[in-house]
Amino acid sequence: MKLSLSQIAQIQSSLSGGNIYYDDIRAELVDHMASKVEDAMEAGMSFERSLSEVRKEIKPSTFQRMILISSHLGFLKTIASNMLKGSILLKSIPLFAVSLFFIYLFDWSPEVAEKHIKTIFISTTVGFALLGFWGGLLKNSQVLSAGNTLWLMICISQFVLNLDFMVWLGLSPLAAIYLITFILSLLFIAGLSEVVSQTKKLRTT
Repeated sequence: MKLSLSQIAQIQSSLSGGNIYYDDIRAELVDHMASKVEDAMEAGMSFERSLSEVRKEIKPSTFQRMILISSHLGFLKTIASNMLKGSILLKSIPLFAVSLFFIYLFDWSPEVAEKHIKTIFISTTVGFALLGFWGGLLKNSQVLSAGNTLWLMICISQFVLNLDFMVWLGLSPLAAIYLITFILSLLFIAGLSEVVSQTKKLRTT
């Protein structure tokens, strides 16, 4: 049984609280609830009772949390796979070159370079997040999940990409800082490309 526009509007108004923050998740939840209500009405239940039963069954905060968890896990895999693409590798080379330029410009030692390079990548990621917040992009769960996953991967890399550990493995301090800088550049571009892709999808829908 197809719901009327006024009935769909009632479902939307039933979600007017602050449990759902993201516009796309709200729209998905409305569709999901509408489908459940239609099924109940097909079984002979009134719209009001159907909506009441569906609201008891579906918890908006739980629905939103499950979508966000799934999105983050999905983007974790996507960003990791992006790092293996030749196009992403080529795009990361200019960023890697600029990073090396700063290392040579300020004549940083490998130990100092490690600290500054990691700080720069974290700060840049946070800066892009703030721009997205001001632009209203973080009201979309997919854009937020892509950006948040990138930030989490950058933060985790601070511990994984360790200069002392790489030197212990046999790399020279200079080679180790080159490798750290390259991997961070590659990770940043792989993640940023996914954020841009999700932003483009948002603006074309």
